[in-house]
Amino acid sequence: MASFLFTYPDRGHRREKLADLFWPDLDAERARRAMNSAIWRLRKLLATQPESGAGQNLQTLGNETILKNAPWLDVDIWSLQSLAAPVLKDPAAPLDPERLATITAILHRYEGPFLDGDEGDWILEERERLHSIFLRTATIAVRSLGIAGRFHEGISLARHALRFDPFREELTRSLLVLLALDEQRSEAIRSYQQWSKLLKSELNIAPLPATRRVIEEIQVLDSPEGFERLRDRLSTSRMSA
Repeated sequence: MASFLFTYPDRGHRREKLADLFWPDLDAERARRAMNSAIWRLRKLLATQPESGAGQNLQTLGNETILKNAPWLDVDIWSLQSLAAPVLKDPAAPLDPERLATITAILHRYEGPFLDGDEGDWILEERERLHSIFLRTATIAVRSLGIAGRFHEGISLARHALRFDPFREELTRSLLVLLALDEQRSEAIRSYQQWSKLLKSELNIAPLPATRRVIEEIQVLDSPEGFERLRDRLSTSRMSA
């Protein structure tokens, strides 16, 4: 229940709905007692923070329970969603260095599927939505880091994101470009070879033509003009040919 309230802050949740959602095997009276106990324990936990005012941001108003957002609460999914929203709304907009650093730090805090191991309907829906937000934002941030010449940071973020979706081809292309721009051409070629073998063995498909063209450019990279063409790829909304 705590995860549910933290996922949907500033919303009123009917107590009957919470009881049915988290204690479906209990009769109405026992489910209500279990929910009251859970709310009391969560409020007690929040109250351990001096800024909470004895857990006053967890409120019961009439027949609804509300967890109010508060500046002292640092919740990963809140931070991810609030920072990602303007980026995804206008992916072509430049990101200033401070904002880019903040977004990168939040993306590195992502450590896999939301509430991994739990399979409730609301969890599965949120898991997919948050995973999509993470990957789309990471793809934009990786390109932005590359455009800013922060190749090491872009490579690190790309590899972090690809841990959770190794077949995200647009992100893979960005990684290959950043490795080449960072004067790691042999590593880019090696990474492509390993990745394409994995793609074949796991999905029985070949890389997209756009990805093959990127690695072909990297393989013959030997001039300032070639490096400039690779840089230009990072400036497009999608790394097409």
